[in-house]
Amino acid sequence: MKALGKGSLASILAAGLHIVRVVIFVAFAGLAIAAVMLPLGPALLELASRVEGVNVESDLVIEGGDYIRLVYYFVTFGVMLYIVNRLLEILRTLRFGSPFVKENAVRFRRVGYALLFGEAAKLFFGFFSLVSGAEIDVKIELIAWIGIAAVFVLAEVFHEGARMKEEQDLTV
Repeated sequence: MKALGKGSLASILAAGLHIVRVVIFVAFAGLAIAAVMLPLGPALLELASRVEGVNVESDLVIEGGDYIRLVYYFVTFGVMLYIVNRLLEILRTLRFGSPFVKENAVRFRRVGYALLFGEAAKLFFGFFSLVSGAEIDVKIELIAWIGIAAVFVLAEVFHEGARMKEEQDLTV
């Protein structure tokens, strides 16, 4: 299987990431709607119970921990969506045969920063869950931090590769 061009491994990965992006976007949009509607739930039930002919016999109790967990998932899916979009931009350059461009080094750096933000948010929400009683399972995993370091190393490799490619292109 070839690495570049149409029908390549990069094209197959891009197709898979497009599907993943749609799934993540749908979940992200659903979480955004839930983040707006969740605090309004009790008020909407109260309004519905006042409408003649509507029987509402449910007490909806939304605790602060539920909302914190919802916002945690919203941030997590937002970070995933951002990362998938950057990876698709990188794969686009790979499919067209020129992956060593400065833009890809910047994209890898942005992926690294997004991963750092996601891990920092996880720690923040973990602390916040201890204070508020929300049930968020937060694990600090060494492999995630090693992966973040690897992404930053790849960013530097791509930066150097882009510099070398520019030098080679200028050589007559």
